[in-house]
Amino acid sequence: MNAISPYSVTFVSAFIVSFAVVFLLLKKRGVPTNYIGYSILLNVVLILYGGKMFTVVTRGFQISIFTAGFSGLGGAIGLLMGIWIFGKIYPKGRTSLWETYVTVLPLLYGISKFGCYLVGCCHGIPYEGPMAVCYNSQYMKGGPYFPVQLMESIAFLGIFLASILIYLRGNRRNLVPVIMILCAIAKFSLDYLREEHLGKILSANQLVCIEFFLWGIITLRKNRNKIHEA
Repeated sequence: MNAISPYSVTFVSAFIVSFAVVFLLLKKRGVPTNYIGYSILLNVVLILYGGKMFTVVTRGFQISIFTAGFSGLGGAIGLLMGIWIFGKIYPKGRTSLWETYVTVLPLLYGISKFGCYLVGCCHGIPYEGPMAVCYNSQYMKGGPYFPVQLMESIAFLGIFLASILIYLRGNRRNLVPVIMILCAIAKFSLDYLREEHLGKILSANQLVCIEFFLWGIITLRKNRNKIHEA
């Protein structure tokens, strides 16, 4: 019997934990249970689809969606699409959906990246300093590498902890754009420490991060203008 990959366990755990938090937060906001369930189902499907399609697109459509690896950034794009779509279906809860799902997004990403750290996928640049990691398993062999996946987990879980504290205090006006800006900065910066980034000025991941960053900045400016107009 083949052993279950720690990546698979961590990946599934990330979904279970993150969407359990989503469910509890949306229930607290008064969103009906059936709408929460439908939104979770839609978002899970689009996260998986987005994660696969991002890899297919960035590889120049040279691989099948069924064999493509999963991209966390593509999954985030899929989640944002799902929030937008369900906001059209349930306009009354649009704000709650955006604030809740975006708050939980770094939790989902942070937990899943720990699985990457365990098996060695999307590993860091060659590195022999403190916390360097080597792999010698059926999933990955090589090293030492910089533990960029672990750094991503720590960074994004830190963003989640700060965000959930603000969320629970009720001061959520600029929470969505601020989270998007912080996540974009973290992902953009840490991408330089991935081995596959060597020899590139900007990766596909970083180009998407720039778009997320600009979206966050523009949204912040719009929110401030609304305050001044009021």
